[in-house]
Amino acid sequence: MPEDALARAGTDGVERGGGHKQIARSRSRDAADGFGCGTNGDRTNQFGVAGKGKGKGKEKRKEDPEAPKEEPNFEASGLLALEDNSKNGVPLKFTRPPEARLPSVKWRLYIFTKQTEAPRILHAHRMPGYLFGKDRRVADVPTDHPTCSKQHAVLHYRLASTGEVKPYIMDLESTNGTFLNGKRLEPARYYEMMERDVLKFGMSSREFVLLHSGSANDQPIDPAQLQSPG
Repeated sequence: MPEDALARAGTDGVERGGGHKQIARSRSRDAADGFGCGTNGDRTNQFGVAGKGKGKGKEKRKEDPEAPKEEPNFEASGLLALEDNSKNGVPLKFTRPPEARLPSVKWRLYIFTKQTEAPRILHAHRMPGYLFGKDRRVADVPTDHPTCSKQHAVLHYRLASTGEVKPYIMDLESTNGTFLNGKRLEPARYYEMMERDVLKFGMSSREFVLLHSGSANDQPIDPAQLQSPG
């Protein structure tokens, strides 16, 4: 090949080679970071898809207002109050009065039924209150008659203004009533009980007679004198 042709070929080869190398370097830089610089300051990739620059993203985050933090709530919730006034997971229909106390007198309940002549004795002085009802999950004194309510009545020993701790009975809005000495009580009201008072619940014939350890000077109890007539 003539020298001038070789010279031209060499020149073209260098220019073309140099041009190819420069293009390759440009593509390698673009491919290395994946983005080029757009006219509006945003960064674009090799496919022309615009991306957000680091600076602009920071400015947007600064402009967004921070979400307000929720303050802790230390008030007692309704659920907590319910748990405080429940027994074995069952909500109670009453709250214990603040003046409830353990009695100093050893009260007893003598329970009479038609099936037996001898009464069953319940020592009813070991707690500030006793719940009567047929729900055995919560009742302290079960009343299993069908006409009795699940939570029928409650007896509380309350500190009176005289300084004495006295027994009081309250009907818990039962369907068939609580009877004290044969008289039906108004619901949701406390009634003071006295020695030898007789309680009945609903249509049950079972009678609960309130006595204490010193009743009748500890003489044997005659059931006929304690049971109400009829």
